Amino acid sequence: MALYMGVLFSIAHYKKGFEVESTYILKVIASVFLYILPMLALNFVAQKNDLTNKGTFTILLFAFLTTILPSSLTSFPILLSNILILLAVQNILHLRNEKHIKAKIFNASICIGLASLAYFWSIGFIALVFLGILYFEPNNYRNWLIPGIGIIMIYVFANCFTLFFYDSFFTFTTYVDSVSFSFREYFTKESLFSVGVLSICIVFFFSIYLIKFGRKTANTKPILRVVIAYLIIAIAIAVIAPEKDTSELFFLATPLALIGTTYLEMNYNRFAKEVNIWIFILIPFTILLF
Repeated sequence: MALYMGVLFSIAHYKKGFEVESTYILKVIASVFLYILPMLALNFVAQKNDLTNKGTFTILLFAFLTTILPSSLTSFPILLSNILILLAVQNILHLRNEKHIKAKIFNASICIGLASLAYFWSIGFIALVFLGILYFEPNNYRNWLIPGIGIIMIYVFANCFTLFFYDSFFTFTTYVDSVSFSFREYFTKESLFSVGVLSICIVFFFSIYLIKFGRKTANTKPILRVVIAYLIIAIAIAVIAPEKDTSELFFLATPLALIGTTYLEMNYNRFAKEVNIWIFILIPFTILLF
């Protein structure tokens, strides 16, 4: 699957245009790692928290959902922000172990703060930290203060960095990004098919997930609610993103891959399942090559 993702990543960069420059090449190499590593981390998170059965369906869906958004594969800030958000979610889900609660909350907050430096509106995922506190350790008031401390610390360190290297302050107006509710870019030839396929997946996978949700044990439902909130926040970020070139939709891939795995793990006609898998594999090539 890593090879499959690598091939599609290369096609996306080829279409955008390569630059024979050391800085650009290093950036592309770093982007490859930032793109493929979350796939491995996602599989670990899914199986560690009993979100899916053992298998490769989650990885397959993650590869499919990310490669239908070719502009995201060439966006270094989005790729960097995404892996930091995934690390934060991993810490949030581990809160149910009731060990080192404060450290995990702080780590998650720091990761989200760093992610917001790469792509500001990923700051919205801080809501997942508060949701994790609500579900797993709500009675200790100190837990509710930690996320704010984590974000402030990142802002202070960002100021230290800019003062040291650029002799200027990292101002609040520089940090905060604008909001836009214009979706005109989604109706261009390059974006329409990707947005359409992703929208169908959201409606279809989420509907099945909600049906299956009622059959889950009470112990696992808080984790499933975090995944649902993850998807909702990712949609909200896409709605308010100032520049809509479909790269902002990349944050949907992780929660939707977890949610969509529920469908692929259902017991239904084997031939139909194989057809679905081949569709997931081939659609990205259609988007990237035509």
